Amino acid sequence: MSSAHISAAFERAPIDAVAYFKSKGYAISDEWHDVLTVAHSKAFTVARVQSMDVLETIRKYTDQALTEGLTAKQFNAGLTPELQKHGWWGKVKNEQGDIIQLGSPYRLNTIYRTNMQTAYMAGRYRRLLARAKTHPYWQYIAIDDGQTRPEHRLLNGKVFRFDDPIWQTMFPPNGWGCRCRVRALTAAQVKARGITVENGESYVQQFDAEIVSRESGEVKTVPHARLKLPSGDVMTPDIGWAYSPGQSAFGTDMAVAQKLGKVEDVQLRAETIQALNNSQARVNAFELWTRKSIERIERYQAAKLAKDKQGLREFGPRPQHKTVVSFLDDDISQKLLNKGIDAARTLILSERALAHAHSEKHQENLSALSLKEYTQLSTWINSPDTQVLWEYARSELLFIKRLGVESIKVVVRYQGKGVELDTLINALKVKTKTIDGGIQGELYEVWR
Repeated sequence: MSSAHISAAFERAPIDAVAYFKSKGYAISDEWHDVLTVAHSKAFTVARVQSMDVLETIRKYTDQALTEGLTAKQFNAGLTPELQKHGWWGKVKNEQGDIIQLGSPYRLNTIYRTNMQTAYMAGRYRRLLARAKTHPYWQYIAIDDGQTRPEHRLLNGKVFRFDDPIWQTMFPPNGWGCRCRVRALTAAQVKARGITVENGESYVQQFDAEIVSRESGEVKTVPHARLKLPSGDVMTPDIGWAYSPGQSAFGTDMAVAQKLGKVEDVQLRAETIQALNNSQARVNAFELWTRKSIERIERYQAAKLAKDKQGLREFGPRPQHKTVVSFLDDDISQKLLNKGIDAARTLILSERALAHAHSEKHQENLSALSLKEYTQLSTWINSPDTQVLWEYARSELLFIKRLGVESIKVVVRYQGKGVELDTLINALKVKTKTIDGGIQGELYEVWR
């Protein structure tokens, strides 16, 4: 793909890129290297921004650039007067009396390109991972022209398995302005092209890199990584880029799910799944994601009622905004396999599915859950007293949390096509007697 095509791709609004960017939180730092690698993939930060108003303004326009496919010129034109209004523009003196650069056309262009490129590649990572069963080999592709860095060219054409640890370090972008990408290949393609699949785990070398602060002259030490290839050549990503933005933002859970199936010790696998599901940090993360998504959905519904076009654009549905709810245990995975469904080990909830569950219609007929109930879904699904059923007619997996007269029903739909990232399709309140009636009428197969 030419550099022109790469630029065109970044100027569109890839839905996975939007999902990646909007999953990021906020962080404030004096310099870009204060929020590095994995943390940077989850927190939106701009160097030298100490005002939340300024950070929110920059994020709003970057968000809009992703959603609406704004060009760099449009992004700069809209954001520049807003930053000037906040006083975040030009050169100023800091507390130490040093001159520092705040907003400028060059800085806005860097912000635009960095976020567009990283978001695009994070979405690309997730799509590649979804096809890993049929296309398990990933090939590094460097744009081979006069602008290509020699170190990046060293990796061009190299192939590693999708779960090779090397991708945690070298999944592009690997630096400012990096245009490299990754291509997925089948086993047949690898064989036909005579490609050697390398094991890159031993290539990765961790080390501490030193950075000199432009502002204070202070020397800071940050963790970094490089690749030492069998040829003796060394490829070192730019400082702060030795990580996979896609894996950090979403794919870690998917990578863990892929590897769980390779654990031969049944007890160890079960204990690992239980530990993952019972992790308080995971529960807290799910609650935060759900809370923010519900708040957004309700703002969209209010804008719809008020016929507020700006609100509809700002809070519209984000179908690719997703989170991991739970890891499936061996018993359920095997029962699905017996049904001919080679399912992923993760249950995924999308904001689109959440919007459906929390629709005006469901709120009116009182089948919608409360905010507190939505945030507890992850905990309930993993509770040993939650009933698990298989509905014959719809080929759906049901998790039933009995609360007395009413029950919470979580619906998971499989299409029988293997790995599916968006499987949790509904969560609603039903009368407990209808569940019992379905069991007695043999509409359901009881799995637990």
